[in-house]
Order: sequence, then C-alpha cells, then structure tokens
Amino acid sequence: MQLSDHFLPYLNPTLLIVTNNESAKIFKAQNHEIDEIELLVVGKREVEGRGSGTPNDGPPDYDELKHQQRLELYKTLSDYLLQYTQKNPETELILCAPEANKGELQDAMHRDVQKKIVSLVPKNLASLPTDQIIRILQEHRT
Repeated sequence: MQLSDHFLPYLNPTLLIVTNNESAKIFKAQNHEIDEIELLVVGKREVEGRGSGTPNDGPPDYDELKHQQRLELYKTLSDYLLQYTQKNPETELILCAPEANKGELQDAMHRDVQKKIVSLVPKNLASLPTDQIIRILQEHRT
C-alpha cells in the first residue's frame, strides 16, 4: 500500500503492530510504502467449569480465559518481534493496543524488543480496514 505524500514517511524501517485480545496484525513500513507481513491469531480454547465437574462448580471464568489467550498472543508476538529485530536491527516498532491492555502488552515484550519500541498507541484498531489503521496511526505521529 502506498501512503499519500501528505503523510509523514517512515524514514527508518518500521513495524506497525496492531493488537486486540485475539490477534496481531503486523505491517512493515519504509518511506511511503506499507505492507501487511503477518497476522498472528491466538487459538480458541473450550471453556469448562472451574472445578472438578461437580454441581457446585461455578460458571466458566471467561475473563480469565481472555486474559490467558491475550498473554499467549503477546508471548507469541514477543518471540516473533525478537527474531525479526535480531535479523533486522535497524527496525523500529510502533505498537497499538487497547488502552486497558497497553501496559500488559509492553510488559510481555522481551527486553530487547522493548528497546525498539518508539511509540505505544492506546487504541483498539485491529478490526478496522488497513487504510483506516494507517490513517489513525499517522495522526498519532504528528
């Protein structure tokens, strides 16, 4: 995808990572060119009751399930970004996550990955079309 000339170019190679609770879209940006290079999706799990299956068990803990899925996604993302930045050390990272998850996302990143983060945008953009994601991320650069 070619960025309009009225947007700021990405002078250094940059990965734009847009996450929610279930997926991470990864875009590679250089100058005015942006391409989606990876989509990481966490696997769905079946939820059972909290205990041993007795009638006194409570309902499934969906919040805990989402939390565990999110941690699994962030771990997978951290591993991917660590490998990528080791092969491409000049790459900068811009992360985008829902406001409630941004601290958890940053904490889940490997220390070497954290050093590459130039911006952390507190927005939930993962379900938007690519052109809208890029436009909103560009607005945060100005």
